[in-house]
Amino acid sequence: MKAEDKESVISNEEKKCVKNNSEKKYFYTLETDLLPFKLFYFSFYGALGAVFPFMSLYLKQLGLSPREIGILAGVRPILGFCSGPLWGSFADRWRMRRCLLVVSTLGWVAFIMGIGFVTPPRKSEEKCRDVGLNISEPDNASVPFDLNVTMNEGLRINRAELLESRGWMFNTDDLQRVFYIVFVLVIFGELVQSPTSSLADSGCLEHLGSENMNKYGFQRSWGSLGFGALSISAGGVVALNRYKFEICGFSFQMSDYRICFYFFAGCMVFTFIAALMYKFPKQEEEKSNGKPIPAVMGTFKLFCSIHYASWLFVAFFMGVSNGLIWGFLYWHLENIGATQLLVGIGSVVSCTSEALMFLVVFYIFKHISYSTFMVLGLLGYICRFCVFASVTNPWLVLPVEIFQGCTYAGVWSAMTAYMCSAVPQENLATMQGILHGVYWGLGSGCGSLIGGILVQRLGAPMTFWIFAGASGFHLVFFVIAQKFTKGRPLAEEYEEIVSYTPQKQNGEIDYDKLSYH
Repeated sequence: MKAEDKESVISNEEKKCVKNNSEKKYFYTLETDLLPFKLFYFSFYGALGAVFPFMSLYLKQLGLSPREIGILAGVRPILGFCSGPLWGSFADRWRMRRCLLVVSTLGWVAFIMGIGFVTPPRKSEEKCRDVGLNISEPDNASVPFDLNVTMNEGLRINRAELLESRGWMFNTDDLQRVFYIVFVLVIFGELVQSPTSSLADSGCLEHLGSENMNKYGFQRSWGSLGFGALSISAGGVVALNRYKFEICGFSFQMSDYRICFYFFAGCMVFTFIAALMYKFPKQEEEKSNGKPIPAVMGTFKLFCSIHYASWLFVAFFMGVSNGLIWGFLYWHLENIGATQLLVGIGSVVSCTSEALMFLVVFYIFKHISYSTFMVLGLLGYICRFCVFASVTNPWLVLPVEIFQGCTYAGVWSAMTAYMCSAVPQENLATMQGILHGVYWGLGSGCGSLIGGILVQRLGAPMTFWIFAGASGFHLVFFVIAQKFTKGRPLAEEYEEIVSYTPQKQNGEIDYDKLSYH
C-alpha cells in the first residue's frame, strides 16, 4: 500500500474516532452554541403547556358553548396548515428566517394574551326561571354531580348539564361579543404564529448540519420537558386558586385561568430572548454573497412522487390520530372512572416518554431505517387504539402511554430527518412548514373534527376501534409504497451540485443551471 493511501486510511479512522467520541460526550458536555435551541424549545413548549391544556376549560368558563369552542379549536390548525408552508417558503425565498421567527414569537404574546384578558361577559339572572329556582341538596354532599335542579315545569335535570354549557349564566350580548373577539384573535393570531415552530426547527437543523443530525432529538427533548413541567405547574397553581360563583341560588366552583396566561407570558419572555439568539449562518452568508434566490417550488414538487407523497400521507394520518387522542382520550377515561390523579399521571408518563425518545431516537436510527421506524410508529398506534377501545379499568391505559414516545417523538424525528435530507439546506424552512402544516395543522384539526363526529354518533370505544383499523391500512399502504418506489438523492448531493462553480460564458455565470428543481 502506498504511503498516501495509508495516510488517507489513518486520517479517515481518526475522523471516525473523533466523531464517535463527540457523540459519546455530547450527553454530558455543555455545548454553548446549542443553548439557544434548548432555551427556545423548553420555554416555547412550556408556554404552550401552560395554556393549551386549559384553553377549552377557560373558554367554557367564559360561557362559550361546546359548538363555539369546537369552531375555535378547529379553525386554528386549518389556518396553520394554509399559512405555515407559505411563511416557510417566504422565509426561504427571501432569506428572512430569523426576522420571521422573532415576529411570530411576538405574535404569540400579543394574541394569546389578548384571549386571556378579554373582558368576560356580565353575570345575568335573566334565565334563572329557565333552569329552576330551587335546588335540592342530597344527603351525601361529597357527590356534587348527583344534585338535581327542580324545573318550573316539573322536570328534573342533572346539575352536570348546567355545568356543561354555562351560557345561561351570562348576558347574551356579552357572550356574542366575547366569541367574536376570541374568534378574530384566533384567526389573526394563527396567521402570525404558524411559522414559529417550523422556523425554530429549521434553524436548529441548519446549525447542526447532516453530520450532527443525531443531536436534534436531544435539543427537541427540552420541548417535551418544558410542556410537561409548565402544564403541571400551571395546573397546580390554578387548582389552589378556586373561588365560588353564585347565581340563581346556585353555587359553582370557578378557577382563575388567567394564572395560566401569566405563566405563558413569563415563558414567552425567554422564548423571545432565545429567538434573538438564533442564527442562520448559511442563509446569511448566501444573502451577503448575492447568491441567487433559491427555487422553493422544487420542495412542493417533491411530493408529486409516490415515494414522498406516502410519507406526507402517513404524516397526515398520524396528525389525525394525535388530534383524536389529545381531544378525546382523557374525556373517555373520565367516562369510565378516571380521576384527576390518573389524568395527571398519564400526562407525566406521556411527556417523559417523549423526552426520553427524543434523547435516544437518533441512536436507534443507526440500527434501523427511518421508514422502519415509521412502521413501528403505526404498530404503536394500533396497539394504543386497541387498548383504548377495550379497557374498562382506566389505570390499564398508563402502560401503553409509554408508546407516546414512539408514536410521536420518534415518528416526528424520523419524518424530520428523512424529509429534510431530501432538500438542500436553503429550503429547510419550506419543508418544515409543510410538515408542521400537514401534521399539526390539517391532521390535528381533522382529528378533532372527525373524532368529535364519530364519538358523538358511535361512542369513544368504537371510534378507537375504527382508528386501529385505519392504522393497519396505512401501515400496509406505507410498506408497499416504500418497497416499490425510491426517493431522490440526499441533500448532500444537491449541495455538491449547487456548490459547483461552472465555467463563465461571455464573462458571466449561468446561475440558472444551479437552481434546484
